Amino acid sequence: MLVIHGLWLPGDNSTGGLAVWAEDSAAPIPAPRSGRPARERPHPFAAGHTDLAAVLAEAAEPTRPDTALLTLPTLAGAPTDSPELIRTTVAPAARGRLTLAGWRVPILVYAPDDALSLLHALDDIPAVPGATLRHLAELADFAVDLVTRGRVLPGVRTTTGDQPLGAAVTAGDRTSGAGVTGPSGAAAQAVWRPLLTGTDAAWARSLALALPPAARAAVVPPAAREAVVPPAVHAAVE
Repeated sequence: MLVIHGLWLPGDNSTGGLAVWAEDSAAPIPAPRSGRPARERPHPFAAGHTDLAAVLAEAAEPTRPDTALLTLPTLAGAPTDSPELIRTTVAPAARGRLTLAGWRVPILVYAPDDALSLLHALDDIPAVPGATLRHLAELADFAVDLVTRGRVLPGVRTTTGDQPLGAAVTAGDRTSGAGVTGPSGAAAQAVWRPLLTGTDAAWARSLALALPPAARAAVVPPAAREAVVPPAVHAAVE
């Protein structure tokens, strides 16, 4: 059985989106290793692209296969199992100090529209969704609710990245007509931004604070880590 995890990659439709990877409970249990862990190693029980695509085939079509370097808890020279992973064989108790190390995993990347389809189909996939993927599904539901209630305003996104990732339209922006303006000659794209006030703003902060630590395993720009509204909400609204 696979346990599917997800994280949101910052960027536009060609570089960003939902990235999913999986742990395979049937993969061999890695033997304990001593010594300092390498800066980067292949994850020993991550599912390959083929297995990952097979269990998600009915949910959505990925944009591309890729790999991602994740910083994960590591014990005795191997990444620790996620709480959702139930192995087919019992692993011997590992000893040592819990550390963080870099592990490269195969991922499938989904554009925002396809990511929304995938996140709405978690109950139908023949795999176990991990905490990160369930949290992203909750973010997607929040974004859909904002759009349904008309809690969005038009905005502008430039190719220069001068708008902080995850910035939301506030009540002050609504009255002042604030927008995003790039330098002369920069390309711009019209987008929808969530309008967050009152209980919506409070819920957005709660969702950001509830982001599982594993969702921060990939290296992202500081603006993405500090965003009040997770980038996934922006992408789903757009």
